[in-house]
Amino acid sequence: MRPSESHFSGIDELTPAKNAARVENAAWRGAEHWLRFGPMPEYSERFFRSGTLRIHFRDWGDATKPPLVIVHGLRDHSHSFDDLARGLLDRFHVLALDLRGHGDSETTPYYHFGHFVLDLHNLVRALRLERPVIVGHSMGGEVVATYAGCFPNVPSRLVIVEGLGPPPPAMDEEVAWTIDGFRRIDQAMSGQRGIDDLEAAYRRMHERNPRLTERQARELALLGTRAREDGKLEWKFDAMLATMALNGPFNLAYAMAFWRRITAPSLIVHGGESGEFWRSKPGAIYLEPDDLKARLACFRDALFVEIPGAGHMVHFDRPRELLAEVRGFLGAPQG
Repeated sequence: MRPSESHFSGIDELTPAKNAARVENAAWRGAEHWLRFGPMPEYSERFFRSGTLRIHFRDWGDATKPPLVIVHGLRDHSHSFDDLARGLLDRFHVLALDLRGHGDSETTPYYHFGHFVLDLHNLVRALRLERPVIVGHSMGGEVVATYAGCFPNVPSRLVIVEGLGPPPPAMDEEVAWTIDGFRRIDQAMSGQRGIDDLEAAYRRMHERNPRLTERQARELALLGTRAREDGKLEWKFDAMLATMALNGPFNLAYAMAFWRRITAPSLIVHGGESGEFWRSKPGAIYLEPDDLKARLACFRDALFVEIPGAGHMVHFDRPRELLAEVRGFLGAPQG
């Protein structure tokens, strides 16, 4: 249950989200017809402070219901989980977070993984959430698991989707990735390349994930871009997230130490075809059986589910199946 409004120190005033397209910008012209692809989400926009940054989250539903927080992955945003949020509103008060540098949250010159864990921590503190369910995807899953290891008594349950970290890399590949990071940072210093219009954004969404339906791709293009002063659009993430390349490789032993501290029951979800994302090779598997077994063994109370036909973006590729698994795990099966 969420506390009364008097407890919301550091939370900015609510602003109802109407999701009207910003058609005054040339790149947004004609956006009204996109709304025919389905009802736009109903939520409120809210902000809180994480350090010096103003961090955004979407507030869905009834505040008297148990809280459920959703944390997106790298270069993603809270809108990606609109379908999942809609499917949980009858039982939960859903709060979808935009980590710093993502969505409608403020940016910083440099990014470190620990800062994202801090954003989640500060959201829970600012709203004084009691025993929230916390859901995380990809890097967001790593954030959620690390947070739950730091504060094992806070979450009531965890859902970690494609969030057990990358496969073991070859160290020379990691070194090359870090070195190339300087080139990517140089590119980021000049900002993102502009997107001509919504149709171009839609085509790019489909190129990145051919499994997307037309409705999904168009909604993500509409809600995942923002207008620029030069008349073009850009994706809703900070180009300087490229500085994450300087954090060094994923430290599996360090992550496992946090996972062993988790006490909340955890649902671990993988896409059956996600290996092609993680390993950039068609038909590849995400984690080898022995590696997967070792990672799962760190959790005291874990249920592992693999969803056939889903890639890395499980919530797009098989949204109904994911929702059914989540609701079943949370004791709220669909009727």
